[in-house]
Amino acid sequence: MLLDWAVIIGVFVFMAYFWSWWLVPLASLIIGARIHALGLLAHDATHRLAFKSRRLNELFGEVIVAWPLLIVIDEGYRPWHFDHHRHLGSHNDPELGSYRAASPYDKPVTWKMVCLYFIHDMLGLGLPGLLKFSAAIYPNKQPWRIGGPVALWLAFFLITFFYHSTWIFWLYSWSLISGFWAVFRVRTWTEHVGIEHRGKETSHRFITGPIGRFLFFPHNTFCHYEHHKWPQIPYYNLPKLRAMDASRPVQPLGDLFPMLHGDRV
Repeated sequence: MLLDWAVIIGVFVFMAYFWSWWLVPLASLIIGARIHALGLLAHDATHRLAFKSRRLNELFGEVIVAWPLLIVIDEGYRPWHFDHHRHLGSHNDPELGSYRAASPYDKPVTWKMVCLYFIHDMLGLGLPGLLKFSAAIYPNKQPWRIGGPVALWLAFFLITFFYHSTWIFWLYSWSLISGFWAVFRVRTWTEHVGIEHRGKETSHRFITGPIGRFLFFPHNTFCHYEHHKWPQIPYYNLPKLRAMDASRPVQPLGDLFPMLHGDRV
């Protein structure tokens, strides 16, 4: 968690000294990738695996990890995500009924499509999908809980405004809209899209290199197959489980989807 925040702060420090509009896409990608990494830690907090203490798990998971993403875990993301685990790949899977309900998830995935949508999302054009996902995990039963993230973001804006540094607020916001969602979409495509329903094994099983792990699959999220089989195991132990389980082969990331349209997964 601290390393993710250190990278985000480091990018802001760099931009403060070497500001250039040409650097904004790269900055928003790196910041967005680290916001995405924080979201994955919020995912572990959702499973109550981030800390041994339940109180610390809820406190840090919400305030320091989830709220900066405008996410509420308790009564928000948690029930939605647990339903995803219970009904993985079935008609009752909430992922299939929310941001994966239509294009571009309703057709065979190719790497050409992945690359084009990555550029599309980096331009901020994926905002409707981000809003659809946010609506799906909104704490409808206890809407007052959204007050925590809103208060945090308001304080963030007021502090940057007071110190004449609102560019920090706007760059962070843009990184959430562009870099975060671009990285998020690539990761989700590699998890369950294009694979037939197999119960808890309805996930791709693949490996990736250090650059892929930094940008798209931090905190061992490439072990998503293992996570669904053993959701009670924290992320840092998933590679050990992978080494012990040979039930399905592990394929290179490059082999996950075909290169040409018309070739199905």
